[in-house]
Amino acid sequence: MLAGAAAMWGAGPVAVPGAAGAWAVPAARGALPAASWWGRAIGVPGLAALNKGGSAAVNEVSCGSAGSCAAGGFYRDGHGHDQGFVASEQNGAWGQAIKVPSLAALNKGGFAAVSSVSCSLRRNCAAGGSYANRDNLLRGFRTPGGCGEG
Repeated sequence: MLAGAAAMWGAGPVAVPGAAGAWAVPAARGALPAASWWGRAIGVPGLAALNKGGSAAVNEVSCGSAGSCAAGGFYRDGHGHDQGFVASEQNGAWGQAIKVPSLAALNKGGFAAVSSVSCSLRRNCAAGGSYANRDNLLRGFRTPGGCGEG
């Protein structure tokens, strides 16, 4: 993986309701469909600008409908701390990755990431994950939902 980039293909569970009449979830190794079904891997727009520490990943992608998705993961900031990000897709176009609002203030231990994203058909998305407090104890967080424009 290139520094400052995270591919959105194969990063975690992908659920798309209505795709071929069913939920699409990658199966065991060797059971993936043809590459043309998946499309090409793309970088997350804006993630390179956040990722000053050279390490980033998409941990979760969720789609409420085709072309209306959200993704979340982590990037390493310029101080070497892992921080959480989210990005959303509208009408097939991905918006910029953004820092999870207020998460950096909680993340005194420097280890935060979005590990779960869920979207409804109404474009309401929520994200959750963990951060390390000043005592380096992991704590959970969630966004209030409605991730909207990334």
